[in-house]
Amino acid sequence: MNILKYTRIIKRGALCCGLLFTFLPCGFAAQGLGEEESDKPMMLYFRFDKALLDSGYMDNGNTLRHLDELLTDRHLCTRIDSINVFSFASPEGNCIYNNRLARQRSAAVKSYLAWKYPHLDRYRIHPRPQGENWQELRRLIVNDPNMPDKEKVLQIIEHTQDSERCKALLKKLNGGVPYHYIYRHLLRYLRNAAVCMVWIRPDSLPILPKAIGPHPDSLKAKPVARLSAIGTSEGGTNALYPQGNLATAAASYRRPLFALKTNLLFDAALMPNIEIEVPIGNRWSVNGEYMFPWWLFDNDKYCMQILMGGLEGRYWLGSHRKREQKEVLTGHFLGLYAGGGKYDLQWDNDGYQGEFFIAAGISYGWATRIARNLRLEFNIGIGLLRTDYRYYHARDNYQTLLWQENGRYTWFGPTKAKISFVWLLNRKVKKGGAR
Repeated sequence: MNILKYTRIIKRGALCCGLLFTFLPCGFAAQGLGEEESDKPMMLYFRFDKALLDSGYMDNGNTLRHLDELLTDRHLCTRIDSINVFSFASPEGNCIYNNRLARQRSAAVKSYLAWKYPHLDRYRIHPRPQGENWQELRRLIVNDPNMPDKEKVLQIIEHTQDSERCKALLKKLNGGVPYHYIYRHLLRYLRNAAVCMVWIRPDSLPILPKAIGPHPDSLKAKPVARLSAIGTSEGGTNALYPQGNLATAAASYRRPLFALKTNLLFDAALMPNIEIEVPIGNRWSVNGEYMFPWWLFDNDKYCMQILMGGLEGRYWLGSHRKREQKEVLTGHFLGLYAGGGKYDLQWDNDGYQGEFFIAAGISYGWATRIARNLRLEFNIGIGLLRTDYRYYHARDNYQTLLWQENGRYTWFGPTKAKISFVWLLNRKVKKGGAR
């Protein structure tokens, strides 16, 4: 009996010890979540010549999910001393423009964080644009075994202080073969990386980190490469970028309220016109137009008097992912339109009057950005036009109109052609969606 009793006691003790060693590590892991997670710093990449945050580009989605796990924890956010956003641009093109692009990328990340996590103190988020990332380019070249003329390229980078001259020499080297390789295989890792540093423990900002890039093995991969980890400064911890579609968030922070437009073809024909287009999400928009030439020329010898209005509903094409990344009111679209009005057209002694005409059909168009708030739009429509008209002949020095006949005219074919100049009027959406 004593043996059985002691056996039960030993089994119970072993079970308690097992449970103790099972749950204690979990408790310590939960307690040190911030430190452990922060030891995995990563990067966010931008597309060429873009400051728009894109969760679908390269491996950004994993970075975003990791940051979301950190910053949705309000208790953990209370321990954040500062968030420093380091951003870079690839060393190609104009240096002044690249510096501005790096600043825009830092600002885009800060705007997103303030919008996505309203419990964060936005005054603790500090943009740290770094400009062109020559240091990281050199590291990538050193670690790339396939780089042509590696030694000569490194010599140019190390001994040429002026960045513009350095770019020119690289393009001339060996007929541009090394630069072409750099452009195709390396620059995508540099035009880009906004690194969000989250300092859990109060500390002064250390020396800025060196330029960051992917592991050398990833250079052998196809253009869509995985992100690589970077080192973090002593005394600080690093956080990444949140889950969700960043393109939507960035666009919603500064979004067109409506667009004012004018058809340049009508303007060239001395036909004043104005249009207003209102976006509805990323997929739909409503366009209203009004044309009002009311001219008499050469002592009433020529007449062009038209009052016309119309509405058009538009569906903007592209996959859901592409529409989220693309700016509002840009790209290809299909439309359904209807409109009407009245007219009086006279040339010399003969003219036509119509009290009402109607035109309706389908349209196709394309709009592209030409400046920050300016677009250029091309649009053509095919449909049905129908009008009742009166044909007249002018006499007595164009003061008397003699009606000759009445008629009806129907046309099926092109009824719309536009090359429109577009001006966007934007609204700012602050964090939490409040305007």
